[in-house]
Amino acid sequence: MRKVTLQDLAERLGVARSTVSRALRDDMQISAATRARVRRLAHEAGYHPNAAARALTHRSSGVIGLVLPRSARFVFANPYFSDLLDGIASVAEPAGFPLLVSASRRPDYARWLQEGRVDGLIALGSSLSQVELELLEGLAQAGAAIVLIGPPAQPTSLRVVACDERPGIERACEHLQGAGHTRVALVAGPAHAPYARARERAWQDAAKRAHLTLEQVIHGDDTFDGGRNAAKALLATSSTASAWLFGNDLMAFGALRALDEAGRTSPDDVAIIGFDDVMPAALLGLSTIHQPSHELGADAMRSVAAELRRTPHTDTSHVTYFVPRRTSAVPPERASREAEGGRIDTGPIDPTVAIPPVPPGRTRRS
Repeated sequence: MRKVTLQDLAERLGVARSTVSRALRDDMQISAATRARVRRLAHEAGYHPNAAARALTHRSSGVIGLVLPRSARFVFANPYFSDLLDGIASVAEPAGFPLLVSASRRPDYARWLQEGRVDGLIALGSSLSQVELELLEGLAQAGAAIVLIGPPAQPTSLRVVACDERPGIERACEHLQGAGHTRVALVAGPAHAPYARARERAWQDAAKRAHLTLEQVIHGDDTFDGGRNAAKALLATSSTASAWLFGNDLMAFGALRALDEAGRTSPDDVAIIGFDDVMPAALLGLSTIHQPSHELGADAMRSVAAELRRTPHTDTSHVTYFVPRRTSAVPPERASREAEGGRIDTGPIDPTVAIPPVPPGRTRRS
């Protein structure tokens, strides 16, 4: 059966097509009687407006855009983004908001909003340049619904859904200090990235407070191969660091591969701690900092929906916590030897300090 069009309704009613369109939009310049006739005929004829055409007319699509300023290959290789997207989708789908995801090193934020492709936008604040931040602030002042995940390098008027990364990092350094470590090395993210610099400062501050000497800092690229190459460099320089810290889990996975290729293991030869607590971390026994990426995504989506609907919304406070696993455990022989010398506390970590309660609706990965 052929789909009923605006032109069909207009011909049957003997009015202009534009009159039918305006009547269906409840334009008050069209008489109440005509509006009623149009709506009645539209119902009887089974007319349904074209969503795409209406979006172009109203500059409204009902779609939420998620902009990830990294290459598609990087995004799909990093489980962190899968968890983040899962959190966004868990709120967007029940609320009826389709998602449009872009993975591009040079995203065109303005075009998406100005062309009506999306009604709201979620962006990674920690990856924004000053120019991009000012652009988004201008779009928000013009009425666009924009929410950032993670704070940008500069103060902003935009709504930000963030996570305090310091608690988990501090607890990890305390754990290493309690296990007898004194010298550590850090493989941070890209030196040019604001989020990587902020995380690097947090590791440096926490190490200092725990009386750990940060022997070396290497800047990686947040990839598996980047972590693998950094670990090879540490092995080649005969580093005296007994623990390696990583800016994300993906680089830590690469380091575990490099150790295996060199005939070494963690924690027997070196302790390793990652950051993010993505799904493979538990399977590989990687000690790491748990970042609530799923919850961050869900809260960001709730914030965008609240702005679009002009309803109140209270942001949730998010924090990291340390998850001790095999790669930072004290090897049995060294634990026994150092415990006899009074240098190490081999007792279990207090779970009430290391791991807070699981948020509602989520299950903890073990």
